[in-house]
Amino acid sequence: MSDKIELTHPFVNKCPDIDALLKKEDGQVVQSIESYCSKIKQQAELNMTLLDPNDYKGWALELFVEYLVKVDGADNRIGIYDYHVVADGDADDVGVDGHGMGENSYPTTVQVKFRRGDYVLTANNDHLSNFLTSSWADYLVPMECDKNMLIITTGMKVDEQSREKMLKNKVRVLNRDALREMCDNRPEFWTRFYESVRDSRVQVACITSITLREHQIEAADAIVKDENSKGKVILPTGTGKTIIEAEVIRRKIDECKAKNIVPVIKVNASRILLCFQLFEDVFKYLNSHGMVARYMNFNSGNADEKYYAIMLRKSSDVFREIISTTSAKAAKEQFNKAQTEKMPLIVFSTYNSSVRFSESGIVPDLTIHDEAHNLVSREFSKAATLASKADFYFTATERTTESGLDLGMNNETIFDKTIYQKSAKEMMERGEMVQPRIHIVKGKGKRVDVEKTDADYEILFSSIVASFFAHSRQIKADSYAADKIGAKVLVVCRGQQDLMEMFKTGAFLAFRSAYPNVHIFALSSEFGMMNDDGIIQHPPVTNMKKYKMLKKLKELRSEEEAIIFHVDMIGEGIDVPGITGVMPFRNCEMGKFVQNIGRAARLHGEDRKRFYAGEISPCDLKKYIKPYSWVIIPTFLVNSEGFADRFRGIVERLRGEYGITKENVLISNIEGMDVDELIDTVNDTTKNRPWKKSGITEFSHEFEEMSCLERIIFEEEVSVAKEKALEDLRNIIKNA
Repeated sequence: MSDKIELTHPFVNKCPDIDALLKKEDGQVVQSIESYCSKIKQQAELNMTLLDPNDYKGWALELFVEYLVKVDGADNRIGIYDYHVVADGDADDVGVDGHGMGENSYPTTVQVKFRRGDYVLTANNDHLSNFLTSSWADYLVPMECDKNMLIITTGMKVDEQSREKMLKNKVRVLNRDALREMCDNRPEFWTRFYESVRDSRVQVACITSITLREHQIEAADAIVKDENSKGKVILPTGTGKTIIEAEVIRRKIDECKAKNIVPVIKVNASRILLCFQLFEDVFKYLNSHGMVARYMNFNSGNADEKYYAIMLRKSSDVFREIISTTSAKAAKEQFNKAQTEKMPLIVFSTYNSSVRFSESGIVPDLTIHDEAHNLVSREFSKAATLASKADFYFTATERTTESGLDLGMNNETIFDKTIYQKSAKEMMERGEMVQPRIHIVKGKGKRVDVEKTDADYEILFSSIVASFFAHSRQIKADSYAADKIGAKVLVVCRGQQDLMEMFKTGAFLAFRSAYPNVHIFALSSEFGMMNDDGIIQHPPVTNMKKYKMLKKLKELRSEEEAIIFHVDMIGEGIDVPGITGVMPFRNCEMGKFVQNIGRAARLHGEDRKRFYAGEISPCDLKKYIKPYSWVIIPTFLVNSEGFADRFRGIVERLRGEYGITKENVLISNIEGMDVDELIDTVNDTTKNRPWKKSGITEFSHEFEEMSCLERIIFEEEVSVAKEKALEDLRNIIKNA
């Protein structure tokens, strides 16, 4: 037996106190099945406010069984190798708790049942038939095998009639007596069990409280002081709106506590994936302030319990159960428990699910609406007006209408007034964001068929690669410490077909082979997901799998390089600090275009630390590792007729939002081609483009003296200067 067995069951991290479970009052480790079962029952009752007692009992025995099978799998009473736990969230409750390979080299399954010592299990009362069916259908246990399904129970036995008629005499049973015979009087076995649980447990990380920035304090103060307890907060992407939300929640909990009120806090978002992200950020923030609460995921997508258990264990000494439900009745039960325990209840839900939550009759003391611009749609609008004692709407891109009387965010009956607002330009001046610059990509070849460029997927991917390397060279040339920054480009694809076809090209395969250190990620609803391993996971892809991919993106080191492909990942809730450039192929609504830019506008982690410490200022760009972010504009699609207008729209928005001038434009010269259409609200996800050859042969990257693009910027600057001169002249005449 090896010294340490790695245990993967989620209860490793869910268990509130392993010493209380596995050690007796004298501090010695339990050494018998009876002693362990007694401790399980005792601790299940003591921790009933943290975990459901039945869940505690079942999970504790499943954890023991994992250890037993991994240690004594060769014993003919078990006969299972390569054992894997079936954890909550990995599958539906089909009765299989673990699986591996049997001695006959066929798949083998295990079901675990915690029961009292004199209990007789039956197929109907204990749902044993599900085990049989799932073993055959889901785990491919051969129907003729009578050694490859094992029930391990602390009960007396399985009823003989059930074994014969319902289980077809295909299931073996390891009961309490057999467990006593195998495990009692083996002190080393039990000591190693305790050590394996302890060593497999994720260690609690040191959580330090976040120091709020000036604008975050200003926003939180404005919200708390607002007399209407309702209004909008408008801040650019990348300036820490979630931290403001968490701080407002913290203050509301303190306020309610002072009034002897047990608060209900509601956090709404447009998608389940964003709910997961908000939960983690809010949980960590409150935990860093020593605040304990009950949490509920009120969504159709259940959370991955194993993942949450690990994440929460890192953040807190005590695991508290996360309830996932869409039942108004279950929500009411959790509300009642929270009131009894005098524990704040914090609920995360999508806008759609929030309507169902309201059916519980629970009126939140505070509702936070994240990405609130989504509430202007007919689909989500009802969520904006649900009963709540306080409503605050957070967004980076306010959506308004001309009348101000319908669903737009300028309808003060629904959204009230703006409580706090800062523009991107203001936040750049404060040093909270980096300035975007424009990188123009053009194409050239001896015979370029302009009409075929948008369907040449070989050249489409090649253009991305060429732009990526040009971008990489540029950011390193600009950087104060080139070895501390790596290019990470977010590519906004036109549709699902782009993703599907680009990854079939020889250019893609050659790139993956030649540059294995450049990480590739891809995500969209119809395409599925590619998680840096080159393997495409076809849809449906669960929200938790998407969230884990985004977490992996977040964990990339600043010097690593990556290309991230998506169609509308803004809606998916992406929040990746290290992005250095955005390359938009897709025609999208201008607000989303600006949000895409904001994804790259975050400060480099080291720059942020030095800036907050007063070591550098927003004017010291030569001292920044990441002084700029980049908008990489491909100008070689379809035709040049609409390009001037499209680019003019981009420049006007960037000038207004970010203060971009012609000095901020880098030309990647590819002769004879320009861009296509005006930015609009078209989501080009279904348009079929047969594969064509465009004739483009190469891409180059250099500055031009005065390109048509710079001319547009120059014209804009002249127009602004002219208007200013006229205004000055009018003032002179007026005052003469």
